[in-house]
Amino acid sequence: MSSSESVGVDRGKVPGVDTSTLAEAMDALLKDHSGLGIRLKQVPFDWNSGMHRLTGSFHYITFADGVPTVQAFVEYLYDCLIPYCLPKGKIRDALKGVDLAVDFSRVVRLGDDAKGLFIKAKNQLESGGEPGELILYALLEWVLKAPRLVSKMYLKTNNNMPVHGTDGIHLGYDEAKDLLTVYFGESKIYQSFSSAADAAFTSMAELLANAGQISREIEILNNLSDLNSLSPSFQAKIAEYINPYSTSKLTLQKRIVHACLLGFEYAAYNRILALEPDKVAPSFEKQYRKRIGSACRVIERHYGKRLPVTTNLHLFLLPFPSLKEFRAAFYGKLGVVA
Repeated sequence: MSSSESVGVDRGKVPGVDTSTLAEAMDALLKDHSGLGIRLKQVPFDWNSGMHRLTGSFHYITFADGVPTVQAFVEYLYDCLIPYCLPKGKIRDALKGVDLAVDFSRVVRLGDDAKGLFIKAKNQLESGGEPGELILYALLEWVLKAPRLVSKMYLKTNNNMPVHGTDGIHLGYDEAKDLLTVYFGESKIYQSFSSAADAAFTSMAELLANAGQISREIEILNNLSDLNSLSPSFQAKIAEYINPYSTSKLTLQKRIVHACLLGFEYAAYNRILALEPDKVAPSFEKQYRKRIGSACRVIERHYGKRLPVTTNLHLFLLPFPSLKEFRAAFYGKLGVVA
């Protein structure tokens, strides 16, 4: 975690320099996730569900010499600990006036803080400290260009501020439509896809049935988020979209999307890894496309039976060769037992 990208400094943009539009200001809050495109491949898939509020992105861990690059993916996730776990203001203040070319001490301390929070969440919370939450964070920023505005890990591990609900809150902004999107994150990584899907839809259905919890999530976004990383004028504009007391017409230009990561162990890896190295990736992708199709049909059934028809849902799908080995590698990197 020694580079500016690793600690979430905004891609060389100088703190305090105003951007000209809200879209540019939001983009400046994103971590540079270009390296994730080496670790994950997105598979194009035409999902014609007939359900207009249901969309998806389908990924798998890339291969090198016919072997899944699980350890390299773990290394990437580890580099996301600081921007995922810590508020942007805390990072900005810690690095203010520091020459990262010669002074690494504050970066090391930020890394220790983030790592400590993640381990604390794993040890103390029923839901927390899971690598799936990190993956979801990275996908929301990389695929949907929606920066993390609430560090749920930071809030969850604060004994004076118990926070439950979603696994993350991100914001997206479509300048062409002048549309602000609030993303509520949900991450489920289970041994089987069916178990992951069932758990995710149970959680989302409970949240949607609890208007009070949704209001609390919006309140957290309004009062405990990283919106102060934006200029006062942009903070004020976003408040017009999301503040429940706003009388601005911009409140009509807002939507909520439930972004759901489903991770699962995929037996197809066992069938293709014995192939010639250059045939592994294309063979895997061919089989995975079929699995995407069957997974989408399961999602459609869950969606149709368990969620209101007005629910916006974006699915992220990610198979693993072995969840036990993935978790062992991730927690081993943290220095703790899985």
